[in-house]
Amino acid sequence: MAFKNILKEYLLKIFDIREDELRKTFLLQLNIFLLITTLLIVKPTINSLFLSELGSGALPLGYVLTAIAAIIGSYFYNKALEKTQLNRIIVLTLYGSIASLVFFGLAFKLNIGKGLLLYIPYIWVAIFGLLAASQFWILANLVYNIREAKRIFGFIGSGAIAGGIFGGYITSILAKFIAAEELLFVAALLLLICIPIVRYIWKNEVLKLNTFQISLRSDVKGENSFRLIRKSKLLSLIAVVIGLSVLVAKLVDYQYSDYASILIQDPEELASFFGFWLSTLSVVSLIVQLFFTKRIVGMFGVGKSLLWLPTGIFLGSFLLLVVPQLWVLVFIKIVDGSLKQSVNRAATELLSIPIPIEIKKKTKTFIDVVVDSIATGIAGFILIFFINGLDIPSKYVSLIIIGLISLWIYLILLLKNEYINAFKELILDINGNKKNNKSKETPITSIVDSVKKALKTGTENQVLYMLSKTLEIKDDRFFKEIESLLNHPSSKVRALAVENLYFLRKENLCELIEPMIYDADQEVTTAAFRYLLKHYEMDTIKLFDKYLSSNDLTIRNAALLGLSLELRNYEKLQLKFNLEKRIANALEEVNELQDPMEVKNKLLIILASIGNGKVVKFYTTISDQFFNPDQEVVRMALRSASKTLDSRFINAIIENLSRKENRLSATDALFSYGDSIIDILAETVIENKVDLEDARLIPSVIGKFNSRKAVKALMKLVTNTEHEVKISAIESLQKIKWDNNDIEIKDRHIIDIILDECDLYQNTLAAIHSQIVLQYKSKDDIESKEERLARTALIDLLENRLDRQLKRIFKFLGMKYPPDDIDPVLKVILEGEEEQRIHAIEFLDNILDMQLKRELIPIAESILMDTASEEQIKKLNIRVPSELECFTQLLKRNDNKLKLTVLDLIEKTNDIKFKPLVEMILNNTDKKIKNKASEILAKY
Repeated sequence: MAFKNILKEYLLKIFDIREDELRKTFLLQLNIFLLITTLLIVKPTINSLFLSELGSGALPLGYVLTAIAAIIGSYFYNKALEKTQLNRIIVLTLYGSIASLVFFGLAFKLNIGKGLLLYIPYIWVAIFGLLAASQFWILANLVYNIREAKRIFGFIGSGAIAGGIFGGYITSILAKFIAAEELLFVAALLLLICIPIVRYIWKNEVLKLNTFQISLRSDVKGENSFRLIRKSKLLSLIAVVIGLSVLVAKLVDYQYSDYASILIQDPEELASFFGFWLSTLSVVSLIVQLFFTKRIVGMFGVGKSLLWLPTGIFLGSFLLLVVPQLWVLVFIKIVDGSLKQSVNRAATELLSIPIPIEIKKKTKTFIDVVVDSIATGIAGFILIFFINGLDIPSKYVSLIIIGLISLWIYLILLLKNEYINAFKELILDINGNKKNNKSKETPITSIVDSVKKALKTGTENQVLYMLSKTLEIKDDRFFKEIESLLNHPSSKVRALAVENLYFLRKENLCELIEPMIYDADQEVTTAAFRYLLKHYEMDTIKLFDKYLSSNDLTIRNAALLGLSLELRNYEKLQLKFNLEKRIANALEEVNELQDPMEVKNKLLIILASIGNGKVVKFYTTISDQFFNPDQEVVRMALRSASKTLDSRFINAIIENLSRKENRLSATDALFSYGDSIIDILAETVIENKVDLEDARLIPSVIGKFNSRKAVKALMKLVTNTEHEVKISAIESLQKIKWDNNDIEIKDRHIIDIILDECDLYQNTLAAIHSQIVLQYKSKDDIESKEERLARTALIDLLENRLDRQLKRIFKFLGMKYPPDDIDPVLKVILEGEEEQRIHAIEFLDNILDMQLKRELIPIAESILMDTASEEQIKKLNIRVPSELECFTQLLKRNDNKLKLTVLDLIEKTNDIKFKPLVEMILNNTDKKIKNKASEILAKY
């Protein structure tokens, strides 16, 4: 038992895992181990059967079909993810994979899976490799938040390396004792173990998360990833270089498979050979990653480190032309397999330093999956043309590889130069002095040295930027430079330096960082407390007891805040440190403090701590502070509420949008919930669950997400809400359209809405004319004063709506054409001199496309005439409705004020023919309209 505890403590310390993370971490590690082991059993087995039956000449077509299947499959798979829960998809994938393996095994056993049918398992295993890894990391991202993932994913990933080693070697051993096809049944059994693991993880770790937590932990979906890559020269070069590496690897793989299948005819021996070398490649890759990667990248710099992989393959390919032996190809495979996932990957990660993290997230999947699939397909076409078409011996594929590697090396040199330019531009531009900086440029030859230099000698903004980047890559080579920043004059730099050191494990700096809890800046003291909580080697609870009972109120506050941040999502640790009791004590302390400023500061810390720790017991404390007369406390309550990601606070946050002093905090709070809140906000407005003052500000919150989902929700608001919300939604759409080239709003949608608005404008004009005619005729009839006044009120309101519809038409035009061109046109048409109006209409006539011109120009020209005049009605060719038709159309509009005005006029006419219209509106969601309709029906 003692040994078990010692081992557990050792594991927790060495691998930086917390006690309550141990079970889920080991289960996930076991899961990826089993998946990769399965892949390393299945891949050599199916490859050996494929090559033994069809020969290496079938591989090119296999590459092409795999690429096509991957691209088409990923489309339908993403669609399925949108409609089905992830756990169901993962479990169904596992069951489907098990069934496929058993089916393939039986087919091979019964000699059914022969000939061209072998393409099916060959393509299947390639797709399985991509899909299994993708699903696993999506699940892992749900289990851990960003901060936890930074600590733990490296340890979990080691399970994949272990699976790669174990799977290949076990295949090599088992292939000597059982038939190759029987290995598929072994793989199926291993996959079967994954199902209870996935179910346990989902039930115990994911189900407790709410919608917003799941959304924030999910990978960001690409927003036109291709456009983002195309816009960035650096990203374009990275994508092309990665694509070339895949292309070359596939050609090498073809040669390797071809030589192996010629020399080893027996399927069992071939499976054993492939399995042995796949595992050996994993071992070599692991050794290079652990012991050489940092040294190579540190010594040679990123640019030269990128040259190692192509140079190694180049030398091997040249040697193959001279000595066409299998051992040469094994050497090339070792170079490719060992350097690609170690030195090459580390260098590529550093190359992306100038690229914003959000863009990297959006383009990563595209590069990893789509670029990989396209490169695989190109490799297939090249081989089909040269090998199958021209019947060239496979050893001469080395000439193609040498040519591609020459291009690869050239592009790496371009990539290095582009990085240097991007890096220089970034360094100069951080302070906004890019154009004015005329100092002598210092050449940047090493990315690592450049980062170190920026950390040592950069301005405050440059240092802060570099610290944010080193926080992404967590590289121990920057340890000393970051450590030296603990004494930096800027408190922001000191705080971010401590945050970086939190993740670096080269040395324990508790002795240096503990005095920083007395720093004047609370961000620094909080970061210091978080560092101590993780790295302190003695009794951490005693340490925090000491500081939480300090005589210095600032220290007590920082200790509580640091504790709440570090214990977020860790229920066991919260119990261990008694976080609830500490917050309760702090609340009692508030009542004992006399100084109003001290009371306020303590309350701010308590609110932040409740939000950070997601301490449900004190959520009512957050709710109570929404009504605090001190608006700074209200703003903290809003931020704290958003950190909980609890849906109960959403309505209270929305209510603060209309309070000018809290608007920014409320907007940021809603944005913190992630894009899952978009649909909730849209439905809240459409269903009239919030006041109009708040509703009209919600589109700006949705627009802040700058995504296709935001565009879709705003379009829904445009078609289902009242004017003020509609205008706000249009303005948000305009901002997204003109500020984000990567988000497309199709002109077809905009034109359709403009045409609808034109139609509505004409109907309103017809309704006004209808009421004016009725009013004129009623002069000769006996009409009550109330009815006359009600009809006048309706005409006035319709004229007001006419102006609003015109404004909306031109707002929408500002989405299709630049707003700076369109906005002045309406003003001139409405207020300008006659000649100016004519010029404005002529301008519209020149820029509008034919469909819009046909509808809009007559409307623009009609504005120059009297409202609802006979001439205007004739010019627009409008049919004037009867009174019943007019009321029917108006009551169907999404305009509550207009509905009430129409109902008022119906009530004053006291005409039984309108009874069906009143009954039609009786089920309206608005209480005022419903009550009014009930009153009228009671009088009939």
